[in-house]
Amino acid sequence: MTKKKTLIPPDRFRCQAETRGPHSFMTFGPAPRFERCKNKPYFIAFETKPDKDGLIGSMSLCKDCQIEALKRLPKDFMRFEEINGRKK
Repeated sequence: MTKKKTLIPPDRFRCQAETRGPHSFMTFGPAPRFERCKNKPYFIAFETKPDKDGLIGSMSLCKDCQIEALKRLPKDFMRFEEINGRKK
């Protein structure tokens, strides 16, 4: 029997994208870990096709992270819906 996988729902209050923290030649030690974006989300991104697990994921994104996702991912990988009733 396989355990059913549950997806994390989109967060309507904070962007769910992760970025590397600041790192320069003056930072000692290993490169910073990934940090969650602190911006308010503007969109919910939905995968257009199921992943290998058969599920279609979604996540909240701010405008900057949406632009970055569009640069890095294939054109038909996801679709976006604006978050209704979001507070500025």
